[in-house]
Amino acid sequence: MNSREYYASVQKAILAAPHVIQSDISFDEISEEECYIQGLLILTGGYELHIAEYDVVAPNFQRLKYRYHLQSLNNKMIARWDNAPHHPEIKTHPDHLHLGEKIKENHPMDIAQVLADVLSFIE
Repeated sequence: MNSREYYASVQKAILAAPHVIQSDISFDEISEEECYIQGLLILTGGYELHIAEYDVVAPNFQRLKYRYHLQSLNNKMIARWDNAPHHPEIKTHPDHLHLGEKIKENHPMDIAQVLADVLSFIE
């Protein structure tokens, strides 16, 4: 897989999510093997999901950095999944989930998983 093919898979996941009502995503192809994807998804109920990920897709796929930030209409953070290395006390370090002021263990995330997980927050 190259970076354009990976981006197509991200777009496919977004299009398959019925709770996404608007998408403004940008794709920066650094090379055939590296890309940066960022943008904003508007979800039903007026929620916003801000996404950013830096990926190396070949020879082995690696999501080097990611951040998926869910916020409400009044810009209040609901949840943020990321792999910033600022919580070494978490068993799943660097992957973790922010729920308000709480930090929770979490497995590595991708856009399809986040789009499934946000349903529990917006329904």
